[in-house]
Amino acid sequence: MKKLNYARLALMRGVNLQKGQILVISAPLWTADFAHLLMEEAFALGARDVVIRYDDPQAERIRLLHAPEEALCDVPRWMSESQTCYADKGAAYLRISSAKPGMMDGVDAARLGMRQRALNAPLRAFNLRRMANEVAWSVICVPNAEWAQQVYPDRGAQAALDALWEDMYSCCYVTEESPVAGWDAHVEDMQRMVKRLNGLRPVALHLKNGLGTDLHLRMCEEGVFAGGICHCPEPDGVCFAPNIPTEEILTTPHRLSAEGVVVNTLPLVYNGSLIDDFRLTFRGGEVTDWSCGVGAELLRGILETDEGSRRLGEVALVPYDSPIRRTGVLFYNTLFDENASCHLALGAGYVDVLHGKDRSEAALIAQGLNTSMLHVDFMFGSSDMRCTVETAAGEQVDVFRDGVFVL
Repeated sequence: MKKLNYARLALMRGVNLQKGQILVISAPLWTADFAHLLMEEAFALGARDVVIRYDDPQAERIRLLHAPEEALCDVPRWMSESQTCYADKGAAYLRISSAKPGMMDGVDAARLGMRQRALNAPLRAFNLRRMANEVAWSVICVPNAEWAQQVYPDRGAQAALDALWEDMYSCCYVTEESPVAGWDAHVEDMQRMVKRLNGLRPVALHLKNGLGTDLHLRMCEEGVFAGGICHCPEPDGVCFAPNIPTEEILTTPHRLSAEGVVVNTLPLVYNGSLIDDFRLTFRGGEVTDWSCGVGAELLRGILETDEGSRRLGEVALVPYDSPIRRTGVLFYNTLFDENASCHLALGAGYVDVLHGKDRSEAALIAQGLNTSMLHVDFMFGSSDMRCTVETAAGEQVDVFRDGVFVL
């Protein structure tokens, strides 16, 4: 019953599927059973149609290992149109994350970056619409045996898989009795904190801990904090949850504002491979120096994707005592691990946290929005993290101390 309720949570609160709406599901091949469950439930909720777009990471790996460079860069128009055409029909988008460890190990990082740039370039306008919440979208996780064994290496295959499912249900507040009751109560708590934080009228942040992070950021003009839920623009105004689970209260920093140093505290899993023990130095909003102990070429590929991939698109405050952190589990999956730790994102910023009547790209960039093909979250939270906010009145207020909110 919990698995069914998890699927219902994704549909009812994740994308908030409306009657008569098209649902587009992106899913790795090995999650087909859960994708079919989502499909059944979506039709039961009144979906007009459900379209499943299967990914085959193993086939992509083979292509990256053997195809000539010109083939990696040759992306037919139908691949992007298979997403954008449904956006024009008001579809909701649900993505299943279920990476297997080491899927891209041995693949040249430069070739991987080349391929991703080619795939993402035609989707630039669509991704900007998504970051502006012009379409309802959400990301969820579905366990697989290899991933579960990585998380619980001391357990048998089935026991590890069962444990990962149970931890996911707990972190998403899913019970046998209800898919949404616990989730709704949690989001209400988050919204109360968002209101208190925005009530300070913050304009800048200073983040510091004993591990080496010391970072100053300005918020975008007319920027605010958000958390738990997003809204599509009026007149529809549909409320949805981009991430399940979620513990983060976030904003988009001004792309030119980052000054200082950030040290990661949890590994970043990128395309199934680890990036860890890294340090980024920002000047004028841009990464000007960096070091990395594990996965340096992958990190280099991220930073060299485009002009915006060296700048920040998100800063998120997550209490160190969040339910995900309290599990004591390193999930090796950004969707879960980022909700156990304060995090930043290199790349595209979120449009919905920027107020203002002019929603054109030029106007948003003028407010400070960062644009990029990528949005890559990485974790830097710690038990001694401190965040001091500068208010519009010029006051300095601690909003986060010893890893938790103090408002």
